[in-house]
This record gives sequence, C-alpha cells and structure tokens, in this order.
Amino acid sequence: MEGSRFDWRDSWAETAYSESSNQPYGTQVLHRLLEGYFPSKKLADIKENLVKELPLDSAKRHSYVFVGEGMFLDSAGTEHLLEFVALGNTALLSSKTIPFDLMFHLYFEECADAEWSDYAKHTYTEVQASLSAPWFGPPVPLHYARQNVPDSYAWSYIESEFFCDSLPQRPLGLLDDSLVNFAVFPYGKGRFLLHTTPIAFSNYHLLRDSSRRYAEGVLAHLPEGDIHWDAYSRVPEDVARRRNTGDGRGLPTEHPLAYVLKQPPLAWAWYLVMALTAVYLIFRAKRRQRIIPVLGKNENSSYEFISTIANLHFREKNYRYLCVQTMRLFLAHIRERYGLVAQLDADTQKPRFDAHFEHRLAQLSGVPLQQVHDIFTQYTATVQYEPTEDMMVRLHRAVEVFWKRSAATAADSGA
Repeated sequence: MEGSRFDWRDSWAETAYSESSNQPYGTQVLHRLLEGYFPSKKLADIKENLVKELPLDSAKRHSYVFVGEGMFLDSAGTEHLLEFVALGNTALLSSKTIPFDLMFHLYFEECADAEWSDYAKHTYTEVQASLSAPWFGPPVPLHYARQNVPDSYAWSYIESEFFCDSLPQRPLGLLDDSLVNFAVFPYGKGRFLLHTTPIAFSNYHLLRDSSRRYAEGVLAHLPEGDIHWDAYSRVPEDVARRRNTGDGRGLPTEHPLAYVLKQPPLAWAWYLVMALTAVYLIFRAKRRQRIIPVLGKNENSSYEFISTIANLHFREKNYRYLCVQTMRLFLAHIRERYGLVAQLDADTQKPRFDAHFEHRLAQLSGVPLQQVHDIFTQYTATVQYEPTEDMMVRLHRAVEVFWKRSAATAADSGA
C-alpha cells in the first residue's frame, strides 16, 4: 500500500473504516472476509436504521459487528442492541470510544471505586497485541503509519480496575501485556465483545500475515450464524466522545451550582430567583419597547440575479448546465417535500438511487410511475450526450407537469 494514490489519514474522512474503501484505513478486506466467514450464512449490511434492520430473533444465533473510530446510538438504538444481545446473540464493537448509555447497562454494577468514564489512552508508536484465547501465538506488533512510516498514535484500552472477581466481565486480549484492549461483557443470554483497537481490522493490517491471524483470533469469538455489519452508527471519535461519554452530561462535581441543586431548599430558591428574573425581564421589555418603524417592502433582487445568470447560460447555449441545475432543484424539492434523498454523481452528474426510489416517489406524489421515470430518463440523456435546446425544454416541461400533478393530488387529499 505504497504510493501517493493511497489516503493514509486515519483522522475522520469518508474512507476511514468504510467497508467500500480500499485505502489503508478502510475495512474492505474485513468485509469481504466476513462475507464467507460462515458457510451457508449471510452477511447483512445495516445502512439506514439499526432498529429496523437488526433482527430480534431468538430462534437462531446472530452476530452484530461494528468497526470504526466512534459509535453513536440514540436511546432507541441502544435499547434495541441490548435486547438483541439479551436474546442470546453476540455483538462485537471495535472502536476507540464506547457509548456511555450502553456502558450504563453493561457496567451497571461497578467494581469498588471504579466509576465508568470511557476508554483510556496510551500514546506510543508500536504496541504488541495478544489474545488469551483461542489464539495462543506470540504477540503481534501493531502500529499506525503515515505514508507507510510508523508514527505516534493514541491507543485506547480498558483500565484494569473495571474487572473484578465479583462481576462477570473478563479480559480476552492485551496490549503490551498489561493494557486490556479486548474483553467480554455478558448481558442476558448473550455477550458484548468490546475491542478498543479498530485499526487492527484495517486493510493495512489485514494484508499482513501476523495481523490477519490476530484479527481471525478476535473473530473466532463470534458464534456461527448470520452477521450484521453496522455502517450506519459510525461517527468520528471526537463526535462520539462529546455525545456518548459522561463528560458534559451534567455540571462538574466541583461547580458551586452542583451543591446548590443537590439541596432541595436551595434548589427551590434558585428556581424562584430565575423565574422572577424572567418575569421582570419580560415586563421591562414591554414597558421600554420602542415604536417599531414602518419598513419599506423588500425587493427580491435574488430573483433578478438568477434570471440574469440563466439567460447568460441560455445565450451561451450551455444547455447541459441548465439541465443539471434543473435536476438539482428537482431533487432538492423532493428531499424537502417527501423526504426522499438522491444525489448527483460528482463525475457523471447522473442521479444515484435504487429502483425503489422511483416507485416511492410516484406513491408519495400521486404522479404516475411512467412520468416519474421519463423525467430521469430525459435528464440522463442530457448528461450522457450533448443536449439540445429541445431536450432542455422537454425536461423542463416534464418537471413542471410533475409539480402541477403532485400539487393537485395534495389538494385533493387535503379536501
């Protein structure tokens, strides 16, 4: 993986830990490995909604796999994932930070003097990763690289104080023989496998024999069954730490207001002062409000500007540009009115959507499917070939007919 054609950034980018990326820190190799990991079992991608796409099936075993810098789950997603594991399934979460709301349930009973905060960090150039079971080989060197040259890196790990004899969670792997980076947290009938080193699953490491054996040792903990790969919940590490950790969820313990709010009499006095202040400000503003002057009517100069630009492109016979702008406006209106998202490809300018998109648009707008299909067919022709004025006019009229029919349908349904 050498050469300028590769992107060596592991800070958040579109290709970081993406299953479709062949860059050093993508996960295309891992995704392909999981596709045939269990014979006769399938790999399903979660792309839009964890709650809708992750099945709650107690009849057979499933595995959930997440690999990324950070993970964001809302309350519904957290409850759904917990229920999924409680039924007897397995969830492997490989990330540099872990959602606080999830750990609230996994680490509900705490070890003595060990309140959960988040994964700790150890900054070093290279670490030695080892597993206690089922792989018994020598430690595997892992490192972060820029342009294929090892560089300093912040390695996440779970502090040893979170493991005690009274609780069921146990370490499964270490960094440098002392830092826990792989552990099992039982939950219900299933278990969570928490792995703090997602870089070990990147293309850069899986193309190395020793690193690949290490990854296979981690994946050996997954039971045989369908695997569900979650790309929907992947977010940058800094976003995950701000939104998912306990930091910022309340006032700091040393803040004076924290003590006031913990004492009921003081808290009521504080709320009363805030309420009286708000009432005073409201009445003071009404008494001292100045007379609002009459303003002149605003002129919409933006319309004149748009008309000027459009006429300029029309005179220059830049029909393709006008067709592309027409389609951009059309897709923007569809997104705002019907919640259907489709984007234009940056290279070909063709709209990217699946076959279900046109059917869904026809259902929501009340416009016949054939007319919807004709709009995209006419537009594709304008960007695939050199468009003429007649092609541009036909596209514009087709879009205009669509909005008239959709507006009529909306009016009829409202009546």
